[in-house]
Amino acid sequence: MTSPRSAVRMSYVGELRPSTPVHAPANGELPAAHALVVALVHAGVDTFFGVPGGPVSPLFDAVLHVAGARLIESRQETSAAFAAADYYRSSGRVPAVMVTAGPGATNVVTGVASAYLERVPMLVLCGDVAWASAGGKLLQDTGPEGVSVERLLGHVTRKAIRVARPESLVSQGLAALEAARHPALPGPALLVVPIQYGRVATSPARLASAPPAFDATLPRDVVETTARWLVEAEHPLLVLGAGCRPHAAKIRRLVDWLDVPFVTTPQAKGVVSEMHPRSLRSGGLAASIWARKYTGLGVDCAVALGTDLDDCAVGPTPYVAPGGRLVHVDLDATVFNRNVPAALGVVADVGGFADALSEAWAQDGHRHPRAPEVVRALKQGPAFDAAGFRSDDSPRIAPHRAVADLEAAAGPAAAFITDIGEHMLFALHYLTARDPGAFTIHLGLGSMGSGIAGAVGLALGNPERPVVCICGDGGMQMAGMEALVALEHRLPVVFAVFNDARYNMVYHGYRQVFGREARWETGWIDFVAWARSMGMAGVRVDHPGEITRESLARLRAGGVPVVLDIRTDRSVRLEGGGRNEALRQMSMLDADRTTELAP
Repeated sequence: MTSPRSAVRMSYVGELRPSTPVHAPANGELPAAHALVVALVHAGVDTFFGVPGGPVSPLFDAVLHVAGARLIESRQETSAAFAAADYYRSSGRVPAVMVTAGPGATNVVTGVASAYLERVPMLVLCGDVAWASAGGKLLQDTGPEGVSVERLLGHVTRKAIRVARPESLVSQGLAALEAARHPALPGPALLVVPIQYGRVATSPARLASAPPAFDATLPRDVVETTARWLVEAEHPLLVLGAGCRPHAAKIRRLVDWLDVPFVTTPQAKGVVSEMHPRSLRSGGLAASIWARKYTGLGVDCAVALGTDLDDCAVGPTPYVAPGGRLVHVDLDATVFNRNVPAALGVVADVGGFADALSEAWAQDGHRHPRAPEVVRALKQGPAFDAAGFRSDDSPRIAPHRAVADLEAAAGPAAAFITDIGEHMLFALHYLTARDPGAFTIHLGLGSMGSGIAGAVGLALGNPERPVVCICGDGGMQMAGMEALVALEHRLPVVFAVFNDARYNMVYHGYRQVFGREARWETGWIDFVAWARSMGMAGVRVDHPGEITRESLARLRAGGVPVVLDIRTDRSVRLEGGGRNEALRQMSMLDADRTTELAP
């Protein structure tokens, strides 16, 4: 069987001229940086995130003066990359990230690495000092004699290109874009533009490019074998990973056809509604009670789609019992047999595989009589660690009650994004995601601050959908100034700060791994005063029931971002979240191995 052809649009680019005036010579030539930006806008890249600086100034000047290009001025470069990633997720449009030489290039590394691991396409445009003077000593030299940004980012980009001539700037920029959004393996691509080349006048160019395409043929016996194994299984399971997100409609069709229960990994939460009758909600980190109980029965056949099955994806929910069969489907064969042995590894487009399996199931009339019965029985019990979390009336608001109040107040149209920390576990476990855009998390690298910057990108990509960012006080201290970007653009973002005055995940994890305590205190920050000092709305929340639809609507009425300083009970934990248990097990294994090797 053949998967649907997926093509990257690299549209024909005509004469590269901006439609707003720029300072160009009388002969009609354009500065090379302007020609590049015009070409990118023609190719669908119209939103540029970044922080200005000297060596990258020709590119910023071009974005400011080329029609159709929009500049989003971030407060720090790695935050620009996180915002760009979530702009892509909510809009489907590939963004560009512009950074200057030296610290701009080094600052952006974390955000680019996260996008690489999560396969998010973006074009990173890095300015550099004059390359022609290499060999001399220049401040912020990012070339081969300096920081060497190509080597610095080479491992976390699909392609790294340094512009060699101003005449090649456009063609090399489009080549980098093509690599970034290649359908087989998208991700960030790097284009380095030395300052002197961006300012050189070039003639308008005419370029045409055939769209790259990914076309994988699935042997029919692979699909039939998968279907047969599912039918034969006593406890079959579908595991939906982040790679399913671009194919959400096809995945929904698959789970509708199959009488097989499914879980989502943390990064795929909501790719199919958690209200679906066959949903066991999320597996892996902070897994639901349903997912834990079902996998505890012993899964004898699992089909994992678009996930690397790392420790956060699996956690306390082993997707295959000893002796069971795993069909692992992904575009990247290097993920097979890393953590979970695969009986069948399939290198394929996830959407194409889902279509093929749906068709095979429909044509052969496959039905699985046992699994739905088991799922119905499981669902008679609670899915949540704290079954009555929505009505928990503890004097100090518990994190699970804060999540429930936020979800009820924000309404079903809201898009939630979580930052990284203890609050993340509560968001994963207790929020109910009803559509693919309802929940976002950056777990490719697990970076604090990613959700705060990402909330800006989500709202920019779809300003009609309100965004709620669940974050911690530690993350807000790291990346909170990105809220000023939301303020500048009047974005409908609520920053819900779970304020417990310490790095709570580190605190509990340290105690769990080492068996002793360290304080990890951060002090009580007044985020209401902080927010109001910059023109945002802010309110403190101490007790359950204080976050309501009416109170949130009043705060939003001012048309500015909202900061909720939620003083949560830091002693309340989600038991068996998965990450700390895995770290403890790994540390004990390493300790045992060290003991064995000791003389």
